[in-house]
Amino acid sequence: MKKPKPRLLGMEYSISSERKRRWKFRDADPSVLYRDGGSFPISVFYPFYILVVLILFVFVGRLFSLSIVHGAENKELSEGNRVHLVQTEAPRGRIFDRNGGILAQSQTSYLLTKDGHNTPITNQQAQDLEKQGLAGENFKGELGQIKQGVKRVYTLGDVTAHILGYTSVANSSDFENNPNLSKINSVGRLGVEQAYDSFLQGKPGEKLVEIDATGNKISILGDAQAVTGRDIHITLDSNLQKIAFDALKKQTEKIGTKKGAVIVQNPQTGEILALASAPSFDPFDIGKSVGDVNQPFFDRAIQGVYPPGSVFKLAVALAGLSTGKITPDTEIEDVGKFELSGTTFSNWYFNQYGKTDGIIKIDRAIARSNDIFFFKAAQMIGIEDLHKMLVKLGFGQVTGIDLPGEAFGLVPDGVWKRSTLSEDWYVGDTMHLGIGQGFLLATPIQINQMTSYVASGKLTKPYVVSKIDPGTGGAEINFKGNVKAENLVDSKFLDVVRSGMEQACQTGGTGAPFFNAQYNVGCKTGTAEKTLGDPHAWFTAYAPFDKPAVTITVVVENGGEGSVVAGPVAREILDWWVKNRK
Repeated sequence: MKKPKPRLLGMEYSISSERKRRWKFRDADPSVLYRDGGSFPISVFYPFYILVVLILFVFVGRLFSLSIVHGAENKELSEGNRVHLVQTEAPRGRIFDRNGGILAQSQTSYLLTKDGHNTPITNQQAQDLEKQGLAGENFKGELGQIKQGVKRVYTLGDVTAHILGYTSVANSSDFENNPNLSKINSVGRLGVEQAYDSFLQGKPGEKLVEIDATGNKISILGDAQAVTGRDIHITLDSNLQKIAFDALKKQTEKIGTKKGAVIVQNPQTGEILALASAPSFDPFDIGKSVGDVNQPFFDRAIQGVYPPGSVFKLAVALAGLSTGKITPDTEIEDVGKFELSGTTFSNWYFNQYGKTDGIIKIDRAIARSNDIFFFKAAQMIGIEDLHKMLVKLGFGQVTGIDLPGEAFGLVPDGVWKRSTLSEDWYVGDTMHLGIGQGFLLATPIQINQMTSYVASGKLTKPYVVSKIDPGTGGAEINFKGNVKAENLVDSKFLDVVRSGMEQACQTGGTGAPFFNAQYNVGCKTGTAEKTLGDPHAWFTAYAPFDKPAVTITVVVENGGEGSVVAGPVAREILDWWVKNRK
């Protein structure tokens, strides 16, 4: 009988004579082969078959997961690798002064970027590069890629730096406070830029750009133009602002302190006509002012807190007259100096010239800034009634001006002293308060608010922004003066205080810079003593005297005597205003 050929893995094998001698079948079982007396069963390949099948199942499972289970997600990722969303910064709204002059606006800037290097180029250069195919906004060319940006331009530079502020890129804290903030738009810092940032912010432009594997643009799939922010109009008079800024800067640099503030306001409405703080900063290059020990970013007009000195006597006079504890006919003798509980109280006139003003009434005491009168007046009024009037006039609280960072100041009393210093309130504390010294702290804007009340009989809320334009899809917003209070004091008592301020700016008063003015003005000087250094110089005034239309407050830190240092600044500003007012 013919012996069958062996089969292995389902295939027939023809075994040569040589191989026949080397291979033998055992028990006629073709599934087991023996070689040279050893066995090599075909079943050893089974694990390999199983492994191949398992690997096949893994690949099929992974393919199912990628294409079916996570198919939509992976498609989106794939598209994201070839489709990029490119945002462009939106221009901020413009800021206009009260006469329509542009104070701040955004201009488009262009950068040519290549290998991490940025080169500023003009709009015309950008267009030429695009036409020649050397560089483009949506593609990388031989010379690089063009990137658009927005540059904020301030017409008057450092002159309006504190009232307008500046812009910079958003940081992590900005996003924490406002998660919806654009990551490409600049953010307002300080002044109007910060206070009205949500209105000035525009909507960024967006482009869907399809790119190839090398990062070059293939096509624009979608394009939404940037939307400019809303324009804002403010109450500032640019010309008056420049006069005020220059006068303050000149005086602070002359005496070497470099620090001070000026506020000019309409007492009838609360409109801020000028606001300056020294030193200022360059809003185009804020980096060079960072770390300056003179704190150029600090707005002393609304953030600086100082002992107000004798300008505060106006508030004490109103408190005394309104409570009836002082009348227009109350007479107090200026004795030059006196002692109370071991503390000496003296008048500046006696300290400087060894003279006294004799027996005087309240209007003359204001004109002469007589300390003895107001020491005694404060003692007669008492801390409780004095404190009540100061709060009514807005001290110890913000005025509500629409600028960020306004300080509260401090109106001390017995409760404050016990809780803060663990000490009792003494009569001497009240007397020091009567001349604007001791623990009392006030901001220039608070002093100007008080002066505006004396001038107009209305306690107005100071404000800067008068109108916000509609923009895209918005509505025009208008702001008007807000009268917070009237009739705090009987008009006849206001007339008494006004009379004292008028006399102060006439020969025999303390407002020497205005003795020869060609217009009538009411004013009050202040020289605020402090523990270390020279006194702060104060001057506050309003004009014209009969029909007040403007109030002004000047403070020069460590400047010395108010009449000598702060008074000339006020005179220069009011001279210009009277000559050029409309």
